[in-house]
Amino acid sequence: MKGKLSPENFLFQFSNKSSSSKLSSSTLTTSQVSDAMRNITDQTGVLEGLKPVKNSFKIMGNATTVKTSANDWGTVIKGIYAAEKGDILIICCDNDDPAVWGEMASTTAQIEGLSGTVVYGASRDVSGVKKVDYPVFSRAIIPNAGKPLAEGKINIPIICGETTIHPGDLIIGDECGVVCVPHEIAEEVFKEAYNILSNEDNLVLQLKNGKSFLDILDIK
Repeated sequence: MKGKLSPENFLFQFSNKSSSSKLSSSTLTTSQVSDAMRNITDQTGVLEGLKPVKNSFKIMGNATTVKTSANDWGTVIKGIYAAEKGDILIICCDNDDPAVWGEMASTTAQIEGLSGTVVYGASRDVSGVKKVDYPVFSRAIIPNAGKPLAEGKINIPIICGETTIHPGDLIIGDECGVVCVPHEIAEEVFKEAYNILSNEDNLVLQLKNGKSFLDILDIK
């Protein structure tokens, strides 16, 4: 991917609900953002156990949150229509069985302009999701689904592992996993992430010039 977003205009891009394709022009990774979160808050912001159903999937966007039981995918569909274009749908389930997301939900979300879905629970229809080419991240993949009960809640704070996500928080995901950045500290975190990226580039240059990684890190 070509080009990158500067830390100065990063929040502007999000506030204007830019598409994931535009936001993904950033060269930042979840590893760098997580390191920046740890440096600033002593928390990583990682949503534990989440991986993309296809390694090439990458996401960036504002969170629309869903809290539901694993047996209730009806609330998930309501969440799709509650989200704004460019948002990432974050679904927090009480279990990893049954699945609350699949090909039809992915198709619907794509039509509605969402940038991706993160399921802290299970998804299914992996071949169909890959065919649609809609970014999905989940903790588990299983074949069975629940029912359209629509008994959950939308756009409330949710807790995924040790990370709390509020509606409007910034979400970044790649093949390493998913990180949440609280909206109120996003500018500080992403500036730090760009500093980390710059430092890494400098380290690579030193290594290519023959310097020992032990010496660079001052490890005795």
